[in-house]
Amino acid sequence: MANFPGALLRGRQKIDIPPVVVIGLGRFGGSLAYELTRCGVEVLGIDADERVAREYSQGLSDALVADTTDAEALRQLGIPEMGRVVLGIGSALEASILTASNLVELGVADIWAKADSESHARILRQLGVHHVVRPEHDTGRRVAHLLGGRFQDFAELADNYGVIKMVPPRTLLDAPLDPTALWRTHHIQVVSARTSAGAWQPVYPGARLTPTDLVVLAGAPDDLERFSRL
Repeated sequence: MANFPGALLRGRQKIDIPPVVVIGLGRFGGSLAYELTRCGVEVLGIDADERVAREYSQGLSDALVADTTDAEALRQLGIPEMGRVVLGIGSALEASILTASNLVELGVADIWAKADSESHARILRQLGVHHVVRPEHDTGRRVAHLLGGRFQDFAELADNYGVIKMVPPRTLLDAPLDPTALWRTHHIQVVSARTSAGAWQPVYPGARLTPTDLVVLAGAPDDLERFSRL
């Protein structure tokens, strides 16, 4: 198995998790691997392309070339002993499915995999992958809510529940904040606020917001859209 420089990373670790294997160093897997490394996590990157692995070898704890559709290759790398593996192969459907099947059969405890379509996601789940993500799909939904220009950011946290960042709608500026009435009338929660010169802070009942503040609101996407137009 790869020899991680753990002593060098622990002193600056921001995400406190054991080493992670990232298979497939494309746009998704590569950016994920780099961000984990930036946060002090030990990352073993694996790609079938020698050029790609060489490119990432300087930025990660280690980067290797391997055919992950071969279960024996994964076994020789010590992947079954790793607690968490991210499968970033998306567009190469056969390679993704075969690698996922190998990881499940090898008993990897926590498998995350990228899917490029709903049918791809369904197959991965049927194989036993623990977490399936669809980054292009999620990004598309996020951008759809940003196009109107009222939201500065949007994230969907669960089915029909998300958070937005925006300048306070006029209705939040007319009176002191009443969270109970806000939820009863609009099904919206004010999570936090930031003044133009300050940091993000909780918003308490009776607080007053100004047009130069920013707020984070939570609720169903449709309710958030309606509320932003008030």
